[in-house]
Order: sequence, then structure tokens, then C-alpha cells
Amino acid sequence: MAELARGDKARCIAALMRADGSREYVVSDVRRRRTLTQNAYYWAMLNRLAAKLGMADSEVHLGMLRDYGSCEAFEVDARVPLGDYFEYYDAGPARQVGGRPMRMVKVYKGSSKMDSAEFSRLVNGMRDECEAQGIDVMTPSEIAALQWAEG
Repeated sequence: MAELARGDKARCIAALMRADGSREYVVSDVRRRRTLTQNAYYWAMLNRLAAKLGMADSEVHLGMLRDYGSCEAFEVDARVPLGDYFEYYDAGPARQVGGRPMRMVKVYKGSSKMDSAEFSRLVNGMRDECEAQGIDVMTPSEIAALQWAEG
């Protein structure tokens, strides 16, 4: 399917229509992922911030996802063991809805699932938090350069 690389939607759809009918195809946007360099910088800052605050790395990371990440909110049965399904979440109190115990849940996207733009927002937030605590960090232009470094 070399013709797909050319980016023409009509040719892409036509090629998929001619493709093997026994297969399933998924079409999605290509989004740049965060780099390993960005990731290492984020976790280095996170470790320093957690040490300064006397908190566990996991607590600081969840706080950063809450403040600077993406999330989805929905209602689920209160009996569902949320930790079996979600890594980063906040759950509200259980309440009765139509005779069933339900609760609101806010689920946060993990940093490993973020694209480059989302992760850049997280890194910039971490930088701001570190600066507020007097922790030395890179300049904004140095951080911007990390966005383009290859992993």
C-alpha cells in the first residue's frame, strides 16, 4: 500500500476498499510522541521535587497529571475495583442512582500515552513547580530543544 504514504484521502480510502477483506484496518492521526530525552528530563525534575517536598514520586506524578495532564470523567458502578482498570484516577463518593451504587471517576492519561504537545505541557508545568520550590531547571529554550531531540 505504498500509495497511502502520499497522503491523499481519496486514494487512501480507495486502497482500503481494494484491500484484503479478511483484515481490519484502523485509520488514525499520526501524532508525535514525547522523546526519551523529554521523559528523562521530566523524571529527573520530578525526583528532585519529590525529595524537596518529602513526598513519594508517585504522589508528585499524580499531582502533575491532575494539574497539567488530560483526563476523562464518567460515572461507574461503585463496586468496580478501579485500580484493576486505571492507573491514575480520582474517585468520588458512592451514591445511589436508580438503586445502584455509582460514583464519579476522573481518569488521567499517563505520561507514556501522551503525545509530544501534551507531554510538553507536563514538562513545562513540572518546570514551573520546581522553580517555585527553588530547584534549578533548564531555561524555556533548553526545554524547547528537548522536544526535537530524538530518543
